[in-house]
Amino acid sequence: MIISGILGTLLGAFSGFFIGKFFHKFGNSCPILCNPKISTIYFGILGFFIGIN
Repeated sequence: MIISGILGTLLGAFSGFFIGKFFHKFGNSCPILCNPKISTIYFGILGFFIGIN
C-alpha cells in the first residue's frame, strides 16, 4: 500500500511537470496547469491518493 502510494506520487509528479511545461506555452489561463511547480505538487498529491486507494 505504501509502495503504490509512492509510485503514484512519482508518476503523478512526473506527469504534472510535463503537463505544466506543455500548457505553459498556451498562456496563463489556469494557474494549476500553466505553472509547472504548482502542477507537479498538485498531480503528485492526486497520484498519491489514487495510488493508496
